[in-house]
Amino acid sequence: MNLIRFVCTLGLLLAGAAHAAPLKIYGMESRPISFLNDSRPDGFAVELARAIQDRLNQHDVIEIVPWARANSLAVVGPGVLLLSIVRTAERERNLHFAGAIFNTRVTAFALKGKPAEWQKQNIDLHTLRAGGRRSSIFVSLPRAQGYQVLDETNTSETAAKMLLNRRFDLWFDGEELYGDALRQAGYRESEVEVAFRLDLVEVHFAFSKGTSPAIIRAWERELKELKRDGGFLKIYRKWLSPHQLPPDVALSH
Repeated sequence: MNLIRFVCTLGLLLAGAAHAAPLKIYGMESRPISFLNDSRPDGFAVELARAIQDRLNQHDVIEIVPWARANSLAVVGPGVLLLSIVRTAERERNLHFAGAIFNTRVTAFALKGKPAEWQKQNIDLHTLRAGGRRSSIFVSLPRAQGYQVLDETNTSETAAKMLLNRRFDLWFDGEELYGDALRQAGYRESEVEVAFRLDLVEVHFAFSKGTSPAIIRAWERELKELKRDGGFLKIYRKWLSPHQLPPDVALSH
């Protein structure tokens, strides 16, 4: 009887630990993943996070902030959750990853017709001036592969404007992001084209170091359960394309 009481008490303590301290949850302005919709956070990662919050009976506020700010806040102290970030060895020193929640293709975009011109002129694409969103995988990965990413912007929308205004030749971003970024900037998708594609990478939730392990385990558990029972796929289909589905989710659920 004492053992049963002990186990029940321990379970309550662990459950309480998952609710003890509020999380500071940040998404960035990156439609359709996370964005402000009439001043209200919205998007795939936001909706997925809210589904997990509902299951945990948590209601921590979700904020949409510039990516560079969210990234810096995550290394300051515990209790921070970033809603969408690519897992890298460097970031693993400061963050605990949960997911994946979707895949993104790091893609180079150019003005319509430019890639054909460059091919005729035999131009080495590594020598072209490029830009991407500050502190993101869309900057670090192309640089690691030798591309001249000299311009960093706060948002994909700003990068789209700079490409269309010929401030640089290549714009590195995710294929799920560029269409909305162009529309927000006042342009049409038909004004740009894919120049080439780099790696397909997984995007995760990420918790700052020092965040309660009970909180992290609770989020990981509910994310796994959402993937198992079809709740994840229902949210996913609303926002993203089939090829971006993480490998542990079946499209035919």
